[in-house]
Amino acid sequence: MSGEREERALELKVGIFVLIGLAFIAFMAFKFGRVGQGFFQSFYTLTVEFPNANGLIKNSDVQLAGARIGYVADKPHIVQSTGNVSVPINIQSAIKIPRQTHFQVGSSGLLGDRFVEVVPDMKFDPSKFNPEDPSQRWNAGETIIGEKSEGPLGPLQKQAEDVFDLLKVEITKLTEVTDKINNDVLSEPNRQNISATFANLKTTTEHIAETTKTLDGVVQNANTVIESTKQTMGTINSTAGDLRSAIGDARKMLDSARGVLNKAQTGDGPLATLLNNRELAENLKALVANLRTHGILFYKDRAGRTVPQNQTR
Repeated sequence: MSGEREERALELKVGIFVLIGLAFIAFMAFKFGRVGQGFFQSFYTLTVEFPNANGLIKNSDVQLAGARIGYVADKPHIVQSTGNVSVPINIQSAIKIPRQTHFQVGSSGLLGDRFVEVVPDMKFDPSKFNPEDPSQRWNAGETIIGEKSEGPLGPLQKQAEDVFDLLKVEITKLTEVTDKINNDVLSEPNRQNISATFANLKTTTEHIAETTKTLDGVVQNANTVIESTKQTMGTINSTAGDLRSAIGDARKMLDSARGVLNKAQTGDGPLATLLNNRELAENLKALVANLRTHGILFYKDRAGRTVPQNQTR
């Protein structure tokens, strides 16, 4: 009997220990898990209507700036009158959400959990927000129109849309340029003009080639003329040198003649006497006249008496 009592006492102790452990686990689950969210905190309920609530389930998080401020109270259901999806959310009573906010469905990654994201408007000024003013905050029971969810690939899709928009614009411009080229630049008259231009260019090139050959001959002749001119200039320079020498000699002769004339006019010799003594000149003139009249053998000095003045000359 005593052994059975001890065994029962041991089982009772084990049962009590297991019960205490299960109670502790249940407490922790209620305290930190989603099951006990409504038991240890007070919440107020808002209703958000989304065009698309894909991925949202009951107990999904409600986040503000990355912090958890509530959870989805029930699974989304369709609003027949609007076609939107109504999602009830519970917000902690201490959190006051300004009316200048946007509600949208977010994602923690490409394959992560979906949650309701509360995003303040860019024009929202926290310094002017009064949480105690019901007109400035969302109040319990109100319905909010949420924004369309972009999905986990939303940012990439938006960038792709922007790229495709730019690509469309560039393709349109390229098409316009191509049409202008085909219709204007490459029209039949312009093609004929281009063909004629190339033909004229070919003819002009041939003429230029021929002209170049002719110019080569002209240049060669010009070179010959230049060489001849150089030779002629050399001859002219030589002749000019001879001429300068002749002029120098002429100047020397002229100077000598001037010296002789000067000496004849101013010296003491017979030539100077003949040029300067008038009487001697008259006598010499008479002597010549007598010689012409009578000769050397029959010379007579009659020039002064019988020879007329015109015969003495």
